[in-house]
Amino acid sequence: GAVYCALVCEDIRHGLRLAVNHGGASAACGALCGALLGALHGETALPPGWVTELEGRPTILELADDFAMEMTQGPALHGPALSSPGWLARYPRA
Repeated sequence: GAVYCALVCEDIRHGLRLAVNHGGASAACGALCGALLGALHGETALPPGWVTELEGRPTILELADDFAMEMTQGPALHGPALSSPGWLARYPRA
């Protein structure tokens, strides 16, 4: 369902509406379709009204930025030779 909606949609709004307006696990389908469309098109393709109304947006953006940093600069953030205090405050070592 989610992949189909992401592939056939005219735009993000159309794809998400297709994904959530059917019987069955529409919430899961909408979430997965949104993730696929977001990865494909990025945040700028979302309707601005949806972006400004997104609950928890600052936290989501911080997590996304941290994920990108972890994937590109991981050892510099928490390697044995150097540790970023801000990083360790957000993500303490186990």
